[in-house]
Amino acid sequence: MPDRHDNARAAGGLPDVERDKDPMAAPTFAALFLAHVLADYLLQTAWLVENKRRPAALGIHIAIVLVTMIVVTGTFSIWFAGLALAHLAIDLTKTFVLRSGLMGYVSDQLLHVASVIWVAWLAPDIWGLSPFSGAHGLPLVYLVFACVLFAARGGQYAVAALFATDAGQSETGVRIGWAERVALCACVAVGLPGLIAGVLLAKLAYAIASWRVRTQAARARLVQGTAVSLAWAAASALPLWYLLPYLA
Repeated sequence: MPDRHDNARAAGGLPDVERDKDPMAAPTFAALFLAHVLADYLLQTAWLVENKRRPAALGIHIAIVLVTMIVVTGTFSIWFAGLALAHLAIDLTKTFVLRSGLMGYVSDQLLHVASVIWVAWLAPDIWGLSPFSGAHGLPLVYLVFACVLFAARGGQYAVAALFATDAGQSETGVRIGWAERVALCACVAVGLPGLIAGVLLAKLAYAIASWRVRTQAARARLVQGTAVSLAWAAASALPLWYLLPYLA
């Protein structure tokens, strides 16, 4: 059965070269994106974050970036070294050039994801050469897990970056943020984006119920933090929405 990508190609919306590369590039992107998320969010300790200006800490982090790509794919490619070097360059830019705060954090992650997309486009056969490539459905598992983790933990850091000069996030707010972002990704992952309305209504009900007991500053934090959280969730769900037809 033709999907939305087939229809777009038939209408001339997508070039033939994309038709040839998409099926291979999708699982490669899923694996490399998972490796990035694991290295940046699950395996990057507070000490590594706080000592990014020290060569030892930065070197350990880049080594973890390289190792996660090898572990996730079960193989080694020279492209991994290139992607690790790109990660290093981006982290150096963030640490020594970009300003701290939300825009610096978002710019950093956009550059990281762009580098993963670029490598997946230039070397789409990375996954095909992996000993795990015969495991049907594994790239889909990789992508779902990566997007959910990116939404949950990455969104938490985005909101924290927004309130860099403010106490901002409460423990309850962090848990609610995780829940709403994971729920939005889950709606896309199971193919029921209509459920997103229910998630938004639940968040609205929570905001209304807690509005009267909040100070004016707390209300502003709620509105701003919710906007950033939902925007991050939507961005995290984009790879799922686009690539699911190639991986399902």
